[in-house]
Amino acid sequence: MNLKISVLLGASFFLLLSCNKKEQTKHNKHHLDKTATTENDTTETEEAPRKESINLFTLTYKDSSDVAFVSLSDIYPLNDTASDTLALPNIEKMEKQASKYFTLEKKYRNRFLSKTNISETDSLFVYDYAKNKLASFAIKNLKAAAWINGYSSEEDWPYPRYYYMIGFEISKQSLNGFGDYYSDVIVYAGKENPFTKEALKPIVWKKIAGKEYPSKPMKAGDRAILKNTVSGNTYSYKTESYQYFLQDYLDSNKIIYARRLLVTNSNKDIIIEKLYSQSEGTSPAPLNGKNGDNSFDQYTGKLFKNKPPVVFGFQYESFGCPAISIIDKSNEDIYIQCDNRH
Repeated sequence: MNLKISVLLGASFFLLLSCNKKEQTKHNKHHLDKTATTENDTTETEEAPRKESINLFTLTYKDSSDVAFVSLSDIYPLNDTASDTLALPNIEKMEKQASKYFTLEKKYRNRFLSKTNISETDSLFVYDYAKNKLASFAIKNLKAAAWINGYSSEEDWPYPRYYYMIGFEISKQSLNGFGDYYSDVIVYAGKENPFTKEALKPIVWKKIAGKEYPSKPMKAGDRAILKNTVSGNTYSYKTESYQYFLQDYLDSNKIIYARRLLVTNSNKDIIIEKLYSQSEGTSPAPLNGKNGDNSFDQYTGKLFKNKPPVVFGFQYESFGCPAISIIDKSNEDIYIQCDNRH
């Protein structure tokens, strides 16, 4: 996620939650093993929702209004089965315009809170990691609302339940000082604030010689992804606790196809290894400072009170959600619940 994180669809009211702000403009010298791997012929099945150690959400800019919106649909997906009749009122009995965005009456709100395991005594913690700015709101004081997703059309009315994002609305006036379009904002709902509010650092990359990149055999799957690439520039960044190494890999047109990240501790032990590559739904994010502006994608630092430091912002996601990588041997990635309807 940014982290990242994640554009306005023209003049429409829906911010693509999965995309970072840079997507509005749009996401070693070691010898590579040339042995190809065989892909298994598997039947595509519907994936179960991913269980995260902490549920984080994005904040959506609701165009032409004084409201920002936090969708929790990733942990409470709506459907049109009989068991979900208490999720939303009967859309067919509503006027078309009114059905696009509406607050939930008490019985639907109670159902929403029950299904998301959120209590009226909980709070919503909204953190802009780029601005190092935190705001909190008592759940009991927030309206729960349903908002039709930006990929629906007028012809879809009356809208099926699964077309709706369901979540909380926040007054934009209470978010003064937060970044435009909330592209560097993450949200948590619970009893205690999980964020340290220790300012994360945007990574300042320094170009280094390829021979300085740590020697570590590449995973077989990563070798297969990079089999038709050549190594490009190598970069490094150092903090008091860690050193970050990044290697570019170029395709036949000399365009960056992938990047491999290694993070080492003070003993030069490799703590994490990540590969960020081009695919149908992903692309490597620009490195900080390479676009000639003051925008940043890659951040690192102590984000969570009860977890090791993090690093993120290396990849744009078109169909999925961005991840925050924990810097320890668990190799944990926390995917932000971004309600991507793309």
